[in-house]
Amino acid sequence: MSDIVDDYVECGNCGYLFQCDDIDKESGKHKPCPKCGSLKRNIYVTVKETLVLHEYIGLKAKKPSSKHKKNRADYESEQGVKRGKNGKLVYKRKIVDREHPDLPDSYVEYVRDKDGNVIVNKNEKLSEHR
Repeated sequence: MSDIVDDYVECGNCGYLFQCDDIDKESGKHKPCPKCGSLKRNIYVTVKETLVLHEYIGLKAKKPSSKHKKNRADYESEQGVKRGKNGKLVYKRKIVDREHPDLPDSYVEYVRDKDGNVIVNKNEKLSEHR
C-alpha cells in the first residue's frame, strides 16, 4: 500500500516555495511566482511504500547411479511461502524421496495458512500418493 507522505510546489526558476495553491481559480492556470514572475514549477512528491518479500525454494537431486527414469529425480524438496490454490499466502513443505536408505519411496507434504491452520498434512509412501 502506498501513502503520499509529503508534497510541495516550488518555482522552477528561483526556488520560491509556494505555501498554498498556485492555480488561479478563474483561468485554471498557474499564477506567476510572486518573487520572480516565472510560470515554471517543480513539483515534489514523497511516497512511502511497504514491500513484503517471501521466499520459496525448490531442489531436485539425482545420483549418477540412479535406477529411475531419465528426468525423474531421486530426491525433491520444496519449502517456503507461496500462493495457495485459493490465491492466499500459505507455508508449504514438500519432500519426495525415492532413494533414502531409511525411508525409501516416501512422500511428505505439509501446508498451513498464515493463521497456523493446517490445510494439508501427508506422510505416506510415494506409491500410495495420489
